[in-house]
Amino acid sequence: MSRVLIQPSEVEALRTRLHDAGTVRVTLEELWRFWVEAAPRLVGSPEQTPGLSAALAELGSRQEIELPRQAWDRSTTPPLPRSVRVPKARTASRKRQWVSYPWCRDLGWVSSLTTLTDTQFDNLVAVNAWLTRRPANVVPVPMRYRSAEIFGDEKRLEALARTTLFGPGRLSLELLACVRRAPPLPAVSVGTGPDVLVVENSDPYWAAVDVLSYRDNHPVGAVIWGAGNSFPAQVGTLAVDVAGRGPVTGEIWYWGDFDPPGLAIATNAAAAAAELDMGHLKPAHLLWEEMAGRPTQNPGHCAWTGEVAESWLGPPLWERFSRVRAEQGRIAQEAVPPYTIAEWAVTLLKE
Repeated sequence: MSRVLIQPSEVEALRTRLHDAGTVRVTLEELWRFWVEAAPRLVGSPEQTPGLSAALAELGSRQEIELPRQAWDRSTTPPLPRSVRVPKARTASRKRQWVSYPWCRDLGWVSSLTTLTDTQFDNLVAVNAWLTRRPANVVPVPMRYRSAEIFGDEKRLEALARTTLFGPGRLSLELLACVRRAPPLPAVSVGTGPDVLVVENSDPYWAAVDVLSYRDNHPVGAVIWGAGNSFPAQVGTLAVDVAGRGPVTGEIWYWGDFDPPGLAIATNAAAAAAELDMGHLKPAHLLWEEMAGRPTQNPGHCAWTGEVAESWLGPPLWERFSRVRAEQGRIAQEAVPPYTIAEWAVTLLKE
């Protein structure tokens, strides 16, 4: 195990999510999602990436997963596997107990499946029991409430919803009378304007709150902490409520670290916003431009491969960072002085 102080319960929670996924190969994107769920206390912390690395190493040593020999993402410290394999998810020759199980009408399709893991079977038995006793006038509730009722585990249903057991003619949230809601966003109202600024890291978030709260000549009404890798999953909340102001009615501006993980957060969040038909998640240009003029940090430690965010930042701004990419480095938000945030907000009135 690494020296990173992860908790045994977090490693076990990650193991459970890997096995519940029901697939042999689990990608790094999925690993990040599972780790956010398994160790929410580390979200946005410098220990989040080392913690995931340590947890995967522990599961690998226990032969719960198989780590790759060469396929590693070296844009993070420590590097992380681009995918892992879950041996127990491989099809095993065993008794096909689900074929003869007395499923209720809504789960009749289960008996025709060609394969089913033991965990999936147990989950479906629990769902079958709930559907059998479900009242006709059941009231929809948030997903984790229904999950706790059905499985005695408030997070089990989220993992199950990502498997092939959910889909047309199979399980659905409507069938289970529950709704999925995006996690809430930490936010502070800083004015009456319609725009919002989403900030990746906590200290720049507080800096933005401080400088924008005392100015009234800008259209930014709220500052949001994106909490690092959590933000793409929270994008939906922008259409519900931000800082008690209701849905966002203006522009959504984003600012994070200039490094591969930081830009991955931005592009994933932008894709999520587009998918939810919420408009564009735009780069806070002046803040990114200010970063481009700062000295390169950690040269030689960032693997820049491909045009990871050129289309989102735009070619001119992307080119401004060519020096940083060539030096295989990064620039953190904290390199930009707080007063620049106020200068950026004022420029929005001229756009």
